[in-house]
Amino acid sequence: MSRSSLTEQLVDLRRGYTGENLSQAVPAVKSVLHGLPDDRRQRVVDALRGKADVRGLFLPDAPTDDQRSLECVLLQTATDAASHLQLRPPASMLRPAHVFAAVQPGDTVRLHLAEHALGPLLYELLPRQEDRWVAGVPGLRVTRHPRSVELRLLDLDASAILSGVDDAAWAVGMKYVHTLLKGRDLHGPFIEGPLTAVEEEHLEQHSRPNGLGSAVLRRYHLFTTAPWLRSLPRGDEWWLEWPRGLGVTTVADRLLHPVFGVPGATEVPSATGGLGLGTGWYDLYLREVEPPDPAGEEALGRFEWPEGVTGWWEPPQKTTT
Repeated sequence: MSRSSLTEQLVDLRRGYTGENLSQAVPAVKSVLHGLPDDRRQRVVDALRGKADVRGLFLPDAPTDDQRSLECVLLQTATDAASHLQLRPPASMLRPAHVFAAVQPGDTVRLHLAEHALGPLLYELLPRQEDRWVAGVPGLRVTRHPRSVELRLLDLDASAILSGVDDAAWAVGMKYVHTLLKGRDLHGPFIEGPLTAVEEEHLEQHSRPNGLGSAVLRRYHLFTTAPWLRSLPRGDEWWLEWPRGLGVTTVADRLLHPVFGVPGATEVPSATGGLGLGTGWYDLYLREVEPPDPAGEEALGRFEWPEGVTGWWEPPQKTTT
């Protein structure tokens, strides 16, 4: 296999997992291939043929426990936020609703947002104090840059970048947030600065998710042709589900791929249906559910949602006589 064809094959495969464009994926692959001795390059070729295992080389895991935990939080928040996208007019349960269009894995993961996704994501991310409870992600803080937003958790040494978020995009996203808060009669302030007492109390009572959610986030593009992806973490165990169509076996095979699959993962029994994957430390369970009925799409698209259901709500137009 020639050097160029090996690079092209690895780039094409990586893009299927991450959704990156060529200018993002090609340098990432070349930086790993450059300088590999012949025996290690041959091992990569053997892995592409299913005769070796080089997982983690061309699609790295989160480098630290803190980074993995942050990325698990982001996966859970993103799958929660995706439900908002289903109500974007005209509402649809069949139109793909995903927050992330692409993910660039690295020591600091870089996330590229899907269209219309910033507002719903900010609604689920930004911490607010409502009476004595915290909405959003306790301890999360944002730092805005000219073309991006940095996300970090005050109790963890980790960060992630939302790319392509300038002042105009931020304003549109926050308009969604404020519209939804007003509609739900929520007036608690956004939390900024050091970790607050109410956040500390929440974190003492509710541990952050951990485990393979980070590995899924870094491979999120595998799921973007499904109408949605739901995640349910329980400590360091995760359940993922989506409407029937992708195929549980197909997804599991991709997650076990000898080059771009999850390092150390093997198939494990699942008592809840679907398929299970495990690394010996962490488990991930995959299942498909009944898809929505296409016959209901037209009525759903015409439905006028009341205030407080969606941040895309607009006041009814007054009719003139």
